[in-house]
Amino acid sequence: MRREARARCLGALLLGALLTLPGVAAGGVLGLSFDASDRYGESFTFVADADDGTYVTVTLSVTNIGPGSRTGICRATVLRPGKPTWAPQSRMGAKDWSYAPATDTLTLGACTARATDEGLSVEVLLDNGRVKLEYARKPSPWSPEGSVVEQGKDRYRHEVLLGASPVKVTLQVPKTEAVTLTGGGYVDHSRSTVAPAKVARRWVRFRALKGPQNAVVLGREGQDGGYAPVYVWEDKGPALLLESFTLTRTGEKEKSTWRAELTDRDGKPALTLRGTTLLQRSAPVESLGMLGGLVRPVVGSPVTYLLRGVMERPGKAPVDGLMEVTLEGE
Repeated sequence: MRREARARCLGALLLGALLTLPGVAAGGVLGLSFDASDRYGESFTFVADADDGTYVTVTLSVTNIGPGSRTGICRATVLRPGKPTWAPQSRMGAKDWSYAPATDTLTLGACTARATDEGLSVEVLLDNGRVKLEYARKPSPWSPEGSVVEQGKDRYRHEVLLGASPVKVTLQVPKTEAVTLTGGGYVDHSRSTVAPAKVARRWVRFRALKGPQNAVVLGREGQDGGYAPVYVWEDKGPALLLESFTLTRTGEKEKSTWRAELTDRDGKPALTLRGTTLLQRSAPVESLGMLGGLVRPVVGSPVTYLLRGVMERPGKAPVDGLMEVTLEGE
């Protein structure tokens, strides 16, 4: 790897090493709450699961991690069935991004997100391509019990902006024709001054965004062995708080599949998440080899598995969706 490429890769990992940790907005829904901490990071994550099987995620972040402060990062990942992964990314200084409270618009270089009373949208124009996600529902932030985790004076905060919404997806991947898709979407917001390496030991997530049944499941296991937040949310009403979860893996790395068992607050089985098809394994620090030692003390070595999966509960019909498992190293 050439020196310039190594520097870009290390910088991207340091600056972009924010887990999907939702947070608290200043001003409108897309407003930011700044902190002078070198560990400060704030991030909006937009997810779309299209009817044809396409998966899209866009992340807009601001962070002090790495060189400089208030560095903006815009990145997207597009996974289309039978097509190569497209994952453009751009980073910028504080002068190249802005937030307009009057219109609740966040702009990071060539990437823009806007929230209105009618819905929410995000557009990415990078690497001669385009991603646009248009959510039909108005953002309605919520945070279940356990969504604020304290470590001394540092905090991690979790907020969901849209648990589920119809979404229109417009894609122009370089060297291909533009397509317009429909499906279901999800949006969250994170804010943290806890070093990414110390936020969690393991995460499990599930999002059923299409069809008649919508659901969001989130479980975090802390480095101390405690569990919070852990919950399931379905369509309407408050989230149901759960107690803990266990994870079981079959196979290794790109041949892995996962099963998560979640219990309620009485210690009884509440639901099972079962992966069916692995879509992506992401291990950015691991891929650096020996160079990973330079960033691991700050960002850890997260490995994320994205799968098609199913949620199963006693006495209820199974629900299809997206399952994610994130580990702090393997």
